[in-house]
Amino acid sequence: MKKIKNTNLIMVIACFLFTNIALSQSDIILKTTGEEMKGKVLKMGEATIQFVYDNETIEYTVKKSDIVKITFSSGRVEFFNKISTKSNNYNLEDHHNKVAILPFGYLKDQQTSNAIMQKKIQQETYGIFKRKAAALKFQDPTTTNALLAKAGINNNNIAGYTMGEIANILGVEYLVQGMVSIQKTTVTSYSNTSTTTKRNSSNNVRVDRHGHIIGDVWNNNKRKTNSSTFGSSQQNYATNITMNIYTDKGENIFVRDHQSFWQTQDAYKITLSFLAKRTPLYKR
Repeated sequence: MKKIKNTNLIMVIACFLFTNIALSQSDIILKTTGEEMKGKVLKMGEATIQFVYDNETIEYTVKKSDIVKITFSSGRVEFFNKISTKSNNYNLEDHHNKVAILPFGYLKDQQTSNAIMQKKIQQETYGIFKRKAAALKFQDPTTTNALLAKAGINNNNIAGYTMGEIANILGVEYLVQGMVSIQKTTVTSYSNTSTTTKRNSSNNVRVDRHGHIIGDVWNNNKRKTNSSTFGSSQQNYATNITMNIYTDKGENIFVRDHQSFWQTQDAYKITLSFLAKRTPLYKR
């Protein structure tokens, strides 16, 4: 059963990262400047292509020398030129001991469209590693996301890049990439009963001047008990995290997934720390 569950998780991650391309209705041209052109490739010549933007009719001529790649609406990707690292003002040799953390994939109840949580988890992961950086230099997520945006890399086209290429674009030796999956499970109900006891003082017992007892002697000391019950419920969650580490050569040097013992909605924070401590980048 565990093997089947892990297989299903891998399939969900693959869908999250890659299927948006196949579902797209546009051809996407990524230029060497980082600009994206979305529309339809009409014709491809030896040195140029003919292109029209979505919802427009004017045809444009684009030089192949200005294009990094074209992601066609069918899902096929055709490469032309590489992004020059010189334009980013860093040398590949300077990657040594530098680490970038990509925005984490985030899946909650089969919903993936939560960019805020993706970047929040990215920032939290950065904080976990940063405290134990030692000789490593972790790139601030704001810088990472800005470089990805300038290179035109997003969830819709990331499948067209290897992790090695992304590491070179970011100017780092290592990449941390992961997926957080949170699903509702059971509901736990709680109840609490409160009991209060009060002495019955409604009958005042006394002796009149003739020596007669006035009042109910037998019921005077009886106590009155009241009980009240309060109920509450808590939604439980199953949290699973997969974490990968890649080098600038595209090698996967660490991969591990872990299901959280805790059942709260924010249990992913503890699980992130658990996995980070087991990576080769975490220095104790």
